Amino acid sequence: MKKRKNDAPLFDPKKMLLSEESSFPTREAYKTLRTNVLFTLPGSGSKCIGVVSGNRGEGKSTIAINLGISFAQTNKRVIVVDCDMRLPTVASKIGINSKPGLSNYLAGGETVQENLIQHLEEYDLDVLVAGDIPPDPTSLLGSVQMENLIGLLREYYDIIILDFPPVTVVADSVILSNIVDGYLVVVRHNVSEYQKLKEAFRQLEFSDAKVLGIVYNGKGAHGKSYKA
Repeated sequence: MKKRKNDAPLFDPKKMLLSEESSFPTREAYKTLRTNVLFTLPGSGSKCIGVVSGNRGEGKSTIAINLGISFAQTNKRVIVVDCDMRLPTVASKIGINSKPGLSNYLAGGETVQENLIQHLEEYDLDVLVAGDIPPDPTSLLGSVQMENLIGLLREYYDIIILDFPPVTVVADSVILSNIVDGYLVVVRHNVSEYQKLKEAFRQLEFSDAKVLGIVYNGKGAHGKSYKA
């Protein structure tokens, strides 16, 4: 699969991206999360993981990116896909080009082979950004093209991480529950609201989505954060 090289500089990995310069508790927390995810998704073959939250501002995009980096550190072929085509953040958090991306592909303007997937050499991680903001993201995510894309990615990647919008904000996250192997629900310390989280689980259950676990984010170095 042809990849393009991105021209935009990366942000300082010390600030956000998981690396050897990250604190020891942070690196160990992601290793634990990675291991737990693999235990909850046994068997061989490609795994497609959705990352969601009850509301915005809970750190799900950061979790999705760093979990992808953690998997890539084990020599797995990994791609992170920004499925939040309303308020995308993956490109800005990593410091790469924000388009073209997923929306452009689903609308028929791009192909996977040409100028779509960006590769982060330093992390050996592929990223598919959200692209231009479309008028109806839900219809694009629920399209046959999206289902076909996931099937295509499964042929190449060991791990596919989908960064979805918050479950209680829009229906985009659960529309793919039939093809996503499991969801991680991100909860942020002193930010997440009980009612929002309760509603998120209700919607996931209603859609027959498999919940892999809760990622408790933001407790600090002395807390047991990033646990699934």
